[in-house]
Amino acid sequence: MNPKTKHVLLFSLTFILAVLAVGGGLLRFYFWSAPAASTAYTVDIPPKSGTLVIGQKLQAAGVVRHAGVFRYYAFLSGQARRLKAGEYAFPSGVTLPQVVRQLVLGQIVQHPFLVPEGYTAKQIADKLEAEGLAKAADFLGVVDDANAASTWEVPARTLEGFLFPDTYELTKGMSASQIAHEMVKRFKEKAGSVLPGAPLAPLPLVTLASIIEREVKAPAERPRVASVFYNRLAKRMRLESCATVLYGLGRAGGALSLDDLQSASPYNTYRHAGLPPAPISNPGLSALQAAAHPDQSEYLFFVVAGDGTHIFSKDFESHKKAKWAHKKARRPLQP
Repeated sequence: MNPKTKHVLLFSLTFILAVLAVGGGLLRFYFWSAPAASTAYTVDIPPKSGTLVIGQKLQAAGVVRHAGVFRYYAFLSGQARRLKAGEYAFPSGVTLPQVVRQLVLGQIVQHPFLVPEGYTAKQIADKLEAEGLAKAADFLGVVDDANAASTWEVPARTLEGFLFPDTYELTKGMSASQIAHEMVKRFKEKAGSVLPGAPLAPLPLVTLASIIEREVKAPAERPRVASVFYNRLAKRMRLESCATVLYGLGRAGGALSLDDLQSASPYNTYRHAGLPPAPISNPGLSALQAAAHPDQSEYLFFVVAGDGTHIFSKDFESHKKAKWAHKKARRPLQP
């Protein structure tokens, strides 16, 4: 259809709609405007939808008055093949040309999604499903896919540890693979300057950072805690991290029993020397920097104090005294 023919047809359609206008003299034509009682609506346009399906969805939602008129306008304006799928939020009072323009530009709804520091892949997956952005099982399937890790140049068999904690702008319809890839790309952007020159190779470094992330809440103490772990590794002492045991048991927190500490999990650093086989969480930049640049110290032990900070010790006797003092401080007063 040449431009002149399109112009004639559009003019004809405009004239017909003008006849149907409500209240003579109105500048906006009846079918051009949104329904009188319309409010802001969200409409989900599935992939590969034609103008018939799109028009029906828009009419059902109250965004346009008539699906047929929407189709005619999209075709006659030459935009029918340029409409994009996705989740759209249309403001109240939107006009037909504005609706089509928004669909052509692909101005879809962005959903801010926060990945907190120290979240495990499972916690991220559950949060994605709770917010209606992806199925947890689909996301975990990508995380555990060795081919995905290899394709995206992750130095591990899974993506655990390399899903960077940050706020992402996600859209409904993104696949679990696309979401995971965004998090891996963010890791490379943020951690790219931290890994080179670090005392450990990337995988053990991220593994150590993931332990620091779960063990320490005060960022200022993370380099010192890192020094404790490095010192223990150098002396071939077990790390004895409760966070690794919990991860091996599939738990995010809680107290550990004596039976828990005897579990055969490879993540039980009370029984196995060295670092666990893979990261136990997805560390943020502060924990990664602490693992890459630990303090220089002679500390071998630390115990949490009442205010969330830690008491550090160089020998076991001092460590026992610190633990006893902490327990005594927490003991309720007797009448």
